[in-house]
Amino acid sequence: MQNAKWHCSRFCILHFAFCIFLSACLASGPPTQANDREWNLLLADYQWLETLRKAQTLPPPTASRKQQIEARLANMQKIEPVYVAFIDKLREYNDRTHDPRAAQLLSKEKVALGDEYMNVLSRYDRAIALYRDAQQYDPNNQAIAQRIVAAEQRRFVAVSAFAAVKNGMKEDDVRVLVGLPREDWIKQVVQNNRVYSVWIYPKSDGGAAAVYFDNGVVYHTNWNAAAPPASRPAN
Repeated sequence: MQNAKWHCSRFCILHFAFCIFLSACLASGPPTQANDREWNLLLADYQWLETLRKAQTLPPPTASRKQQIEARLANMQKIEPVYVAFIDKLREYNDRTHDPRAAQLLSKEKVALGDEYMNVLSRYDRAIALYRDAQQYDPNNQAIAQRIVAAEQRRFVAVSAFAAVKNGMKEDDVRVLVGLPREDWIKQVVQNNRVYSVWIYPKSDGGAAAVYFDNGVVYHTNWNAAAPPASRPAN
């Protein structure tokens, strides 16, 4: 009887000790405070990502816009697995620890990607969304606010800027006045050794304006190249 009581007592003690041990393990978990150990590991991953970026081949300054876009997209695809894995780790660490260093780096990466969409791809809606995401991590950053304003201004072509485009201007002149359209809004046809192209610009009313080129020189403009959706006849 005494042996039974002793075994029972020992079992209870061991069970109690195991419960304490299990609770301690569950309670410990990943740190919920900013810490240099994890941050330094993240920085090492970031340095590797930056090394991969610098190793990518950039198109020459004389490359066409199409070539520049294709090269940028190819470079982004090459490093995408590393980039996505790093951003996921950085976001998880930020959400768990609220380390301001992580928030700043997340904001920086959002801005860098937004710049690609605004300055290379001319996809201003996507750029604005990325800049606003960056603001969530760095709300007092005035440079981000200025980028949002710039993207909003370039999102739709202004009639005053478009009116300044004249016949005889070259593509670079038009780019300075009204910017570059999205790559899929540039249409091109080659006939009799001449390159005819049209650059299409969205307007705030939902319509579109167009600039027409003959071998890179403006020969026609049309502010009302496409009517707003409400004005288009039903099929």
